[in-house]
Amino acid sequence: MNCENYNIILINIDGFRKDKIELCKNLKEFGNNSLYFSNMNTVAPYTFASLHSIFSGLYPSKHGVDGYYNIFKFKKEQITTFPELLQNNGYFTSYDIIDDSVIPAQGFNEKNVFDEKTVDFKTRHSEIIKKLSSKKKFFLFLHYTEMHKHLVDAVIQKYNPESNDDEYFNNVKENDERYNSYLPHSDDYINSIIQTLKEEKIYDKTILILFADHGTSIGEKKGEKFYGVFCYDYTINVFCMIKIPDMEKQLIDVQCNTIDIFPTILELANIPSNPKLQPDGKTLFSLIDNSNTSEREVFAETGGLYGPWPSPEKHNVFCYKSNSKKIIYNKTPDTWEFYDLISDPGELNNIYESKSELVNLYKERLKNYLTLNKII
Repeated sequence: MNCENYNIILINIDGFRKDKIELCKNLKEFGNNSLYFSNMNTVAPYTFASLHSIFSGLYPSKHGVDGYYNIFKFKKEQITTFPELLQNNGYFTSYDIIDDSVIPAQGFNEKNVFDEKTVDFKTRHSEIIKKLSSKKKFFLFLHYTEMHKHLVDAVIQKYNPESNDDEYFNNVKENDERYNSYLPHSDDYINSIIQTLKEEKIYDKTILILFADHGTSIGEKKGEKFYGVFCYDYTINVFCMIKIPDMEKQLIDVQCNTIDIFPTILELANIPSNPKLQPDGKTLFSLIDNSNTSEREVFAETGGLYGPWPSPEKHNVFCYKSNSKKIIYNKTPDTWEFYDLISDPGELNNIYESKSELVNLYKERLKNYLTLNKII
């Protein structure tokens, strides 16, 4: 895949739940006309670790941002990010983010930070695209946090995040309706980005990638009011949509990972693979038009600020997912969970049995990832 003369815009719709795409006309239409990876999984269900993994192609425990208090511990002297490689290959690189610590800063010609409380995303991001449209080719990362802003006000500031009281968790319907009320903002934003690209006459020379860094709880599991506490599918099972000019649309429902975005962007830019990089992810293009391709294993990790066992200094919840089954290890209380995601998509029935051969197979696979990432 050689698209080295195209612009690349990567947009993170922060905290967007995959099950809400159907309620968003513009986002749904965009997915239906793109390469839509509907079974992507984040390697960490909170923004700092998730985005650092995407930009480095590595699991959190390898790149250093493996806890909320470790956001400044990215191993930048040892790791090359894909914006650095794009910059070295003639791209003008730019970002607009909520805070400088959200992503690795290296490899950018232009750096912008917005005030989430006052920002008008439609106007601001349209103006940035207009300014960049004169460049020969550019890479732009946009952080869209409108959903995050509303949820902070309505959930974090309303409910005590450190409390496991029943008020929030007994009102899942109300929480869901609240979340749905914010969707029109996101959908209108997507439309404004597309229209701006068309008005600037660069839509047909721009690769547009939309993804969610993690999902968001609406109270499904007691102890998680927001995200980043557990590794259940409502926060780790996300999506990615890639619109490439003149490329046929396709739904790819094979299980894959957000760290696969790193090598995919390098392939799009026709940047040769470098054995020194050794990313954990694999290009997504090997999944396209290949019905024989097997799913990719999912390993995810987190360490929440809140919840029943907060661990902001080091991840302490880990999961492994394959063949629609998932095992979870909660390190702090030393407990295990096992779920059949086909018969129990909501992960309501923990069927962990210590003597089960299948459970022990998954246990070994999870332990293998913990060993490879030097967690145990």
